[in-house]
Amino acid sequence: MKCITIEDLELYYQDVGTGYPVVLVHGMASDHTVWEGLIHLLKDKYCVLAVDLRGHGLSSKTKGPYNMDLFASDIVRLLDSLGINKAHFIGHSMGGAVIQELALDYPDKVQSLTLISSFCSVDTHLKDRLLDLMKILDDEGFNAFFDACLNLTYTPDFKARNQELFKEVMDMMAKSASIPALKESIKACLKINFKDSLIKINIPTLIIAGLKDVFTPPYHAEELNNRISNSKIEIMKGVGHNLPVETPQDIFFLINSFLDDFK
Repeated sequence: MKCITIEDLELYYQDVGTGYPVVLVHGMASDHTVWEGLIHLLKDKYCVLAVDLRGHGLSSKTKGPYNMDLFASDIVRLLDSLGINKAHFIGHSMGGAVIQELALDYPDKVQSLTLISSFCSVDTHLKDRLLDLMKILDDEGFNAFFDACLNLTYTPDFKARNQELFKEVMDMMAKSASIPALKESIKACLKINFKDSLIKINIPTLIIAGLKDVFTPPYHAEELNNRISNSKIEIMKGVGHNLPVETPQDIFFLINSFLDDFK
């Protein structure tokens, strides 16, 4: 991991591979490690950067409020410090909302968007899930919050097969997690609403969703596809919300085919 300092913020990132830059942006309560399977597949063709957003992973747990504009501007400042003028962006869940903001505010920075298990606004279903997670953080702490996230983001079969792995991940993440920062990220998610703005995006966009996603069901992906003019959508059967972990090979196939069009 490498680090840059931006005013009061230490922003950690991983970069591997060579070629045209591809920036990976994780979701709420996650970090760069969610992309391990995909990074392994992308690095032979691209320079892959996976950032820990502020409040997450190894990056600084700054005080709030957080919002998508803040996350997006952090990424742009990271890219500027590295001399990267333009990149492909791949975002998972909240990370997809971050790169929607980035495409709206800094369109010249964006070669393409890939939105995985993402959303452009918070409906009643998603609002209730986010508020439930906030309450669990307050009442029961990080480990209970982590377990609740597992139930929302993985299919039952995948979760059952990977109990030992998830225990290791929970123990590792608990060491760096900040409950105030996680709550700020949830609050930031609750404010997301790009529904009326997405008509401004004409950047080539790939939208991927899991048919069994119970956190951001596929109708969120369909709404993104309807509102972003230059987009296409792939709904994957048999998988849930956390596609980068559950099925990295399958999403790599879709992403690689999509990015090949830019060569």
